[in-house]
Amino acid sequence: MTEAPLPVLVSSEPLVASGYLHVVRDTIRFANGHEAERTVVEHPGAVALVVTDEAGRWLLVRQYRHPAKRNLREIPAGTREVGEPPELTAAREVREETGFAAGKLEQIGGAFMAPGFSAEFITFYLATDLRADPLPQDHDEYIEAPEWLTLDEVYGAVDDGRIEDAKTMVALTLYARYLARNSVTQ
Repeated sequence: MTEAPLPVLVSSEPLVASGYLHVVRDTIRFANGHEAERTVVEHPGAVALVVTDEAGRWLLVRQYRHPAKRNLREIPAGTREVGEPPELTAAREVREETGFAAGKLEQIGGAFMAPGFSAEFITFYLATDLRADPLPQDHDEYIEAPEWLTLDEVYGAVDDGRIEDAKTMVALTLYARYLARNSVTQ
């Protein structure tokens, strides 16, 4: 099966800029000549971390997420600075959000989280070989003390609705694939 050619960008109109987010209205033209408008949230990208200890437990944080209007239990994550390599963001974010530095960071995948309207791409890392080495939290965040959960407890929290965060659910799939590729058992 042959893929259709990608649409051509006809025009792009800036609508809103706030911090690292920019909203634009793009007009695109498909190969058949039809044009369509798409409103896009431009985002510099983010990282998310599966932080595990020697026993395979996951370190999760609980953070207030204003669009959801509640605290969400999730894996540590953070937005990349413009042009910053994702591995540098990952090393910083694990320290800021958990108080641990990772002796080893391995990229395990990536995903667009809401490609219908957002360009945000999250690069996922496995953080291991932890040592205490905290960085101060960002001034505009409040993250509760992290909690350790076994992998079964993480799945249970997804099953019963205590975890509603999509990136954490994606991380479960990427981690399972990582384990399968590396013949690691939990």
